[in-house]
Amino acid sequence: MGRKDILDTWQGAIAEHLVAQELRVVLNDKYIQHLNFWVRDKQGTSAEVDFIWQSGLILIPIEVKSGHNAHLRSLQSFMDLSSGDIAVRIWSGPYSINQVSTPKGKKFRLINIPFYYVGSLPLILEKVINQ
Repeated sequence: MGRKDILDTWQGAIAEHLVAQELRVVLNDKYIQHLNFWVRDKQGTSAEVDFIWQSGLILIPIEVKSGHNAHLRSLQSFMDLSSGDIAVRIWSGPYSINQVSTPKGKKFRLINIPFYYVGSLPLILEKVINQ
């Protein structure tokens, strides 16, 4: 049976790889930093955020979601531990900025960016941070 979306075929691995390659291009041209990620390995539960973007002293989690999976548990776990109020989801959906809350009640801005806007991430984040 055929798949509608190549991203569904490889369960997100291709999506994360494509985003990593695009971020490397953006970082090498404009910033001196490396691609970082976050892992929490706590007994009985684990969480992983695909990438961490650093803007000054602010750490911004970036979660790549392929297909129609909208769960953001790891990103929410990071936000509960972070002093920041901005997170990014890169996905197949439309661009938007939403005010959301973690299950523990922490409010933050979730920037939803379509895959084709990843190269504009520095400009988008600069604009949102300076609001």
